[in-house]
Amino acid sequence: PMKNFKEMLDKDLDVTFYNTEEFAQVKQVKYDGIIKNIPVIFDSEETKERNAAGGGHAEGIYGRHTVIRARLSDMGKEPRQGARFYLENELFTVASVLNEYNELIIDLERFDE
Repeated sequence: PMKNFKEMLDKDLDVTFYNTEEFAQVKQVKYDGIIKNIPVIFDSEETKERNAAGGGHAEGIYGRHTVIRARLSDMGKEPRQGARFYLENELFTVASVLNEYNELIIDLERFDE
């Protein structure tokens, strides 16, 4: 029965969120030698919270943190904490990764040279 529940969830993720017409945007990600164009969702609520928690200066996507969601199946593997992560041509560091039912919630922190 658990498998069916998981399958339902997976199907649900595919149908709702990762249908690019709705929420997801296809972006190029690069990490650990992997380069892929995958649908990602910018989690603006989470992003706001992370930026506020860090005494954030800027609002929105240009704050210190950007939180994205992506399917593990699209990513291929979970990026590890502290890894360099390119979103398009922007360089970030992976601050944290949460895996919820094969959906990765990745907190990206702007990389400072």
